[in-house]
Amino acid sequence: MTHRRELDIAVIGAGILGLATAEALVRRGADVAVFDGRPPGAGLSGGLTRTFRHRHDSEALVAMAVEGRRGFARWEERLGRELIGPEGAVYHGMDDSWVTGMVAQRVEHSFVPGGDGAEVFPALAPVDRPLLVDPGAGAIRAKRTIDALVSWVGDRIIPFDVHSVTVPSDGAGAEVQTTEAIYRARHVVICAGTAVPWLASSAGLDIPLVSALHARPHFRVRPHLLGTPLPCWVDVSEEFGAKVYGSPIGETGTYVVGLIGADVDVPFGPGGALPAGTGMEDHVRRVSAYVAKAMPGLDPEPVGARVCVMTKLPKGSDALRAWHRPGVSAIAGHNLFKMAPALGDLLAETALKDQLPETLERAGADALEAA
Repeated sequence: MTHRRELDIAVIGAGILGLATAEALVRRGADVAVFDGRPPGAGLSGGLTRTFRHRHDSEALVAMAVEGRRGFARWEERLGRELIGPEGAVYHGMDDSWVTGMVAQRVEHSFVPGGDGAEVFPALAPVDRPLLVDPGAGAIRAKRTIDALVSWVGDRIIPFDVHSVTVPSDGAGAEVQTTEAIYRARHVVICAGTAVPWLASSAGLDIPLVSALHARPHFRVRPHLLGTPLPCWVDVSEEFGAKVYGSPIGETGTYVVGLIGADVDVPFGPGGALPAGTGMEDHVRRVSAYVAKAMPGLDPEPVGARVCVMTKLPKGSDALRAWHRPGVSAIAGHNLFKMAPALGDLLAETALKDQLPETLERAGADALEAA
């Protein structure tokens, strides 16, 4: 008699990637359990909104986003509700050199004169430079997506904290030590956000992930624009004093804005601790100052703020990578919500075949190079 419980596939983490992987495995008839001591979606996947956008620095990631969009469409059909809104996305400070991946993947896009900015983004101040429009983008209904996946995965979610993932001395599969039991699995997929590096390290995988905090204040849409579809927004021009991204929060009449750049996130210190005296107030003030200049359609006084955890590889915020050794795979990166349906299918394939698909290897080829 053994003290270990046996299962085929264990997924660590019930955020968007862990749930998407489990859903893909359930569809394939696999025996899978998802471990997370927190409520599903309570970590990096928390909140009400994320931006779905096609534009990325590498063509491989654009292709992944395209496949992710198709996957969201399949989820929407199954759920019978919208998961990505029709808002589109608008980018400021980009030219043809920024869209080579979109061109290669035949993603619909266009440039409109800055003078026509109010037509594509009614809340925006006048700009002179052309704006890039991505009509197939939109605001992801993040909580709705998490709730749908939880309903499809069902009782396969086990609310246990995981202490470690190790490879047994006999080299067969992997062992998962939880607060309540020890499991032996044929394959373990680690999708645990900030915990990925230390969980993967005990299985012999070295993952150079940096975690940091990031403030995302949200603002009321002015009354005359309520009901108007406001697009997601990326501004790298610095015309208004900062680089930012933004997204409407569903039909709530609010809009979230956050800073982009190397100096805008507060890194975790040793053991996850923040430096003494760390605060996010300065970030919120910088975003409010930007909104006052750039977005007259929003009230620049924040009505709230979400402090998000960012997880970045050396390449920066536009990077992802998967790792594999027999019996264990792991994934890390940032801005992965939009690609979750595609990544879930690929991680499910990894677990079933105990081998990384070529598509996943190609998408993460340069993730460890410094940006």
